[in-house]
Formats: sequence, C-alpha cells, structure tokens
Amino acid sequence: MLLNRARAIEVMDRHGLDGLVAAFKENIYYLSDYWGPMFLMSRNYTLYAFLPRDPELPAALIMPGTGVYHLEHVPTWMPHVSTYVTRITPGAPIPPRDFEFTTEEIDEGDRIVTPQNAQGQRLTPYPIREGAPMAARDEQLLARYAMHSSNVHEVTATRALKAAIEATGLGKGRIGFDDPRVLGWLNACGLPDLTGVDALNIFKEIRMVKSPAEIELLRTAGRMSENAINAVIAAIEPGMPLDDIGRIHAMSMIEQGGKSEWIIANVRGLATGNVEAGELMKLDSVGSYKEYRGDVGRTVICGEPTREMVDRNKAVTRALQIAYENIRPGKTFKEIVDLTLKAVHDEGFPGFVIAGPHSVGLEHTDHPVSVGAQMPGHHELRFLENMVFTLDMPYHEFGWGTSHVEDMMLVTKDGCEALTSMDTSLRVKPLR
Repeated sequence: MLLNRARAIEVMDRHGLDGLVAAFKENIYYLSDYWGPMFLMSRNYTLYAFLPRDPELPAALIMPGTGVYHLEHVPTWMPHVSTYVTRITPGAPIPPRDFEFTTEEIDEGDRIVTPQNAQGQRLTPYPIREGAPMAARDEQLLARYAMHSSNVHEVTATRALKAAIEATGLGKGRIGFDDPRVLGWLNACGLPDLTGVDALNIFKEIRMVKSPAEIELLRTAGRMSENAINAVIAAIEPGMPLDDIGRIHAMSMIEQGGKSEWIIANVRGLATGNVEAGELMKLDSVGSYKEYRGDVGRTVICGEPTREMVDRNKAVTRALQIAYENIRPGKTFKEIVDLTLKAVHDEGFPGFVIAGPHSVGLEHTDHPVSVGAQMPGHHELRFLENMVFTLDMPYHEFGWGTSHVEDMMLVTKDGCEALTSMDTSLRVKPLR
C-alpha cells in the first residue's frame, strides 16, 4: 500500500474531515494503488478515489466498467470498486449530444458476461463468440468482468462517486477534495448537504510522510536517476549539443526500467548551445520509477578546473554535510536554509544565495505550496520523520559560471539517511 493511512487519519483529524476524494491522477494512485491508461490519455474525471476517515467504512475506487480488466495487473487494496457504464439502449430518452465513443447506443439484448455467475449489465460492449471454447485468458477476463458487474452505479463517474459516498453514510459529511469543483458536481447530482474544503495542499501534507512502500520506490528512483546522470557525464564531450543530453538521459532511464522526466543541463545559465571545454556545467537529473521521482544534481567540467572551482565545490559539499548533521524531525526548512547558507559562506564561498530543500515523492515538489493569493512561504514547512527530500544547491554567477549539487535523503527519527551516493565532488573529464 502506497498510502500512509495513519498519517492520512492524523491530517484529516487536524482539518476536521470525514474523508478525502481524489480526482488528480497522483492522488488517485496514492490512495488506491491503481494507475491506468486513462491517466496517460488525460481522460480526466473518469476515475476517482474515495477514502473515508473511519477505517471501518469502505474505501472506493471509481472507474469505468470497461476498465476493470486493468485490476488484473494493477490491483487496488480498496475493498469497493464502484463501476459505471455509459452505454444506452437505442431510442432511450437522452439529452442532445455529439459523438463520444464511451457513450454510444448499443443493443445488448439480455446477454450477461457469463451464463453462470454474472448479474447486472455487461461491463464491456465487446461480443462473445457463441459456442466457441474459451482460452484461459478469456475465462480470466470474463471472471474479472463478472466480479464487478453487480457494482454498476448510474452512467457517469460522478454519480458512481456519489453512490460510493452514500454507501458509507457520509452523504452529509465534510470531505476534502483535491479538485473543489467535484463538490459542486456532487451537490448538483443528489448530495446537496455534502460539504467540503479545498484539499489540494492537504493531500500534499499527507504525502510528505512516506510509507515503507514509498520509501523503497524512492530509493529505486533515486538510484536510477543517479545512474542516468552518471551516464550523461560519461558521454559528454566538448562540442556535444546540449540537446543530446536529454536523449542520453532518457535512454539510461528506459534501460533501467524507469522514465526520464527531465534533465536540466546548462552552461553559464543557458540550456542552449554545446558543451564547452573549461566551463562548469550544471546537471539536474529527475527520473521516475512507478511514478515516484528521483532527483540528483551534479557539476561537471571538461578540462582542468581552476583552484576556485574546486574550492567552491568543496565549500558546498561541506555545507551540505553540516546541514544533514543538523536535520531532525521538527526542524523547519528555514532553520536549515539559514544554517546551510551560513556554512557555505563560512567555508569560503561568499555570496552563495540559494539553498532549497523540497520534499520528493509522486511529484518533484511533494509538499504544500502557496496557491492563489497566498504569498510564497505561506506554509511553514518542517522536516518530518520518513520524509524524503533533497537540498538543492544551485549557483550562477555572471562572469564565472554555473554549478549545482543535490542528493536524495530520508529523514529518520534522529537524523538523515542518504538514498543516493552523496558524491558531490566536482566531476572532471580530461580533454582528449
């Protein structure tokens, strides 16, 4: 289970919530463990996840009936899968509409998924060849459709969500929504007494503290992202177009079974042009494994670095060590930022201006962020046990160059544990 349920209950209690409804793909995945093709197609609002605060009430994944076959290879822990079908009988009274392939007139007669055990409306419009022997996969798929055919609710995802909420007795409850529009839709389709709050940052607040399953995914994602940045460093040479670096990064992540989200590669603050001899290069590698992000930064140079380049890199490395030694659960981000900047200045790198901690998880920045009229820094952020974070150390000085380092770290009860190598040394590639 990806979900840290104890943390979710704690945060829901703090905000006075009876449950959570996820409409965004990251949060649906986080609550339910399910990830499917509708997310990749941007078929938004065809799936939801509903998590009651009370563990005794059934959590529910809402999804199209035709899509339940995905649960064979991406299962959900949620005990209730609320499905819906949007096919209609020819001639049925419907409002005027244009073509939409998920809602079409299909005459299914009285056929059901199997004659033996299926009840209710068929979840798929695809035909069954009469009298044909069924392969093992046919039987497996028919059984999956049969398993969920009795859970069909209404004809839209929102109405199926309404039914799932009603099944828990929370039709008059107070729910957190990552997309507040969903509350209005539920009010309009039969839950006028349901109330709720914008939970965009409440979800992020929950996700800051990782479950054991998430920590292992992040450990893998961090390792993959570091391998990918090392592959880039091994391949670069003067004259190489910076655009080629993204392709190298992507290939390395794919070969490891992950995915490249991006790599920032720039020289003197610009990500255009070519690798240049004697110039520092900033590399910031973000890859993902099963949607969890890995984030690693390094500085490289082709040719001999100056003494100042080496000394500045050592100053940043030492400042990071001091920061990690002082991080404990409960420490604020600001306290560590102030300490890190003072340390890098004291270590002989005056003028260093940015030290940027951020939680990492399903998103690169996996903590509450300022939105709307909120000023940046609106949310007081603290290091929490089982948070995974990086401490970004980017630097650019006009007339000098660009550098960057960061590693993935896990906050423990009494400090930090590195998830990546912490090899922040200046990477030097001799000229051929």
